[in-house]
Amino acid sequence: MNICGVLVHAVPARSKNVVDTLTALSGVEVHQTGSGGRIVVTIEDTDERPAIDTLRDIHRLDGIVAASLIYHHFEPAHAAAEQNAL
Repeated sequence: MNICGVLVHAVPARSKNVVDTLTALSGVEVHQTGSGGRIVVTIEDTDERPAIDTLRDIHRLDGIVAASLIYHHFEPAHAAAEQNAL
């Protein structure tokens, strides 16, 4: 399991479009939006790609000023499976 907490800064006038685009990305969940184009998201690994590749792609989206990794949690797949079995 790989979870990244990311603070995205969007051009304020484009925030709505950026949120829509982020929501459509596999493994991305938008949690909160704030003034000035700030958007809090989490990114998880998917079967198709690791979270770090999705973060790289977010940097390249139209309307993005910056995207900063602010939290990272990783645990091996077998640990996650054991936790789910409890």
